[in-house]
Amino acid sequence: MSTPLNAAETVQALEPFTVTAPATTENNSDYFSETADTATRNNTPLLATPYSVGVITQKTLIDSQAQRLEDAAMFVSGVQQSEVAGSGGFSTDLIIRGFSTAGSAYLNGVLDNQKFLVRDMALVERIDILKGQSSVLYGAGAPGGTVNYVTKKPQSFNQQAVSVALGNDDYSRLVFDSTGKVNGDSDLLYRMIAVGQLADDFRDNVSNNKATLAPSLTWHYADTGSINTEFEYSYQNLPYRFDNVYTQNQVIYDKSYVDPRAQSDRDYWRVSTALAQDLFSGWSARLSGNYFHVERHDVLFGFNTMIGPTTLAGLYSDIHDHYDQFNLRGELHGEFKLWGSRHHVIVGTERNESDDNRNRRQSIGGFTLDVFNPVFDSAIPETTFAVRKLATVENGYYINEQMDLTKQWHVSGGLRYSTFNPNTDLEQAGRKDAFTYNAGLAFTPTDTMSGYFGYSQSFQPNTDLDRNDHFLPAKRGELIELGIKTQGFNHRLGWSAAIYQLDQDHLSAPDPLNPNEYVVSTGAGRSRGFESDLSGQLSERLQVIANYSLLEAKFLQGGLQGKNFRSVPTHSGSIWGNYTPSLSTVPGALQVGGGLVFVASRQGDDANSFKVPGYIRPDLMVNYQLENIALRLKVENLLDSRYVSTSVFNDNVVQGNRRLVRLMMSMRFN
Repeated sequence: MSTPLNAAETVQALEPFTVTAPATTENNSDYFSETADTATRNNTPLLATPYSVGVITQKTLIDSQAQRLEDAAMFVSGVQQSEVAGSGGFSTDLIIRGFSTAGSAYLNGVLDNQKFLVRDMALVERIDILKGQSSVLYGAGAPGGTVNYVTKKPQSFNQQAVSVALGNDDYSRLVFDSTGKVNGDSDLLYRMIAVGQLADDFRDNVSNNKATLAPSLTWHYADTGSINTEFEYSYQNLPYRFDNVYTQNQVIYDKSYVDPRAQSDRDYWRVSTALAQDLFSGWSARLSGNYFHVERHDVLFGFNTMIGPTTLAGLYSDIHDHYDQFNLRGELHGEFKLWGSRHHVIVGTERNESDDNRNRRQSIGGFTLDVFNPVFDSAIPETTFAVRKLATVENGYYINEQMDLTKQWHVSGGLRYSTFNPNTDLEQAGRKDAFTYNAGLAFTPTDTMSGYFGYSQSFQPNTDLDRNDHFLPAKRGELIELGIKTQGFNHRLGWSAAIYQLDQDHLSAPDPLNPNEYVVSTGAGRSRGFESDLSGQLSERLQVIANYSLLEAKFLQGGLQGKNFRSVPTHSGSIWGNYTPSLSTVPGALQVGGGLVFVASRQGDDANSFKVPGYIRPDLMVNYQLENIALRLKVENLLDSRYVSTSVFNDNVVQGNRRLVRLMMSMRFN
């Protein structure tokens, strides 16, 4: 394992002492993290990590009051809000370095729920975004990057916290969080998080109601081992929102194409377990797994596609979905010295299974809607019945090593063999396999500066069918990256910059004739860019996050050769900060801040048939804390601008949030 670069070579024995845990994780005042484990699956200093990693800390999530993953995209360069084509808000998605993550994310390093889930941020301690998918450690995935949620864990101090939030669009939210020892036994810790939310959307006939109950236990059964078990039940009522359209050379804002008879009921269950056991002489074993079950009943009632400049073809779809997912990962970690160098070796195996059974009664084109004046008075049309089953199994076997050759030179590399078996009731695809590898080199001449080179490959099977009910060939990706990183202000401020080239072949996109069911091949693509990120404390009173991305993403071959990727701006960036003024005559602490998000104009679809305008969005934040009571005000889109957050087709244009006002009061009890 890489050691902190300023660590001494000798170890001095100290008298025993007691460390008092902070009263709450909210006391973490940092926007910057020195370490991350997502890139290497080992807690490694960012300076010694030969890849770009964005860490969205708990402080950042609290100050921004992020409600879903897309809300946090602004804090990392080269990352944009996105939407899985045709998902209608059912899942979360990012575009990283030009490539969509396709809704895929990880939870504590194990594959997260891949179906219809918008993860609640009340359960999340931080979010790591690894730029560039490393298939060696994470298997099949999009080439742009890997998103990893790190959940809140039981703590050894007793604390209860409750927060109440209110806002416009009839928004109300209650969160309860309790943690501590079980019966005073520090070997057994618990945490219980409960969330209830009622909310509407600025779009008519769209609600965002949900409830979550998430208990967890950590058992330190020995000095050398522990096991963490998490349970989660979540209910979400979030109707398919039928996004906006582009027609007659304009985006049609502030229209809802959701029939008031639309329905949404989705129930989620999760069980997660993580075991860590020290073995001998620097070796340890880790075993972790997730099980998910989803029961879904949605009635999609709106439109399917544009059939004229002002006319939308209607869609009615009554869907019942039963989804099961099982993920298991086992690893053997070894740390040792050899010929004067330090080594951390990971030997692992991974298995991911999913089984999706969907029954649907559907009608396309049974009615029409007017783009400018949608009227929902159509009778429910006659439907046809269809069944779709999709089962996937992925197995992976890998080895990865980090080597600290000296205090200045750090080398890493790994190899993975993967097999993937997708099949449906329509086609048995047969086993697909792939070898992937990565390599990296970091040079740290001082304990505050490094330069690095990173190379990684990705493997991503196409699990959707074309209109002939065939799977497309698997996608293969390749990333080359050069960068520098520095830290200052006593390791409280970090800056990084990188240039990169990212390629992927066998790209696919929704079939324009039936985007909800089929895909088409769009050839190979490449993105190239420059990124810069700054985060941390500029002074004792001023904290800042700032980033900028210059990006070009184009198709290299096929019918779209030379076209730009959809919804990928050439220029984008943001700045966010807070300032704590000195108020000697006022009790408590006040923070004022906010930020600006800048996104240039982008192509609205892969065919480059239209452009969506760029935007600058100002946000405002005010926090006031008095002992164990905190008041937080967040105003997003302060000027109530109309803008496009992402776009897929001319009839799948996602309008960004109108002005959001959120006032939250939280209290802690120790």
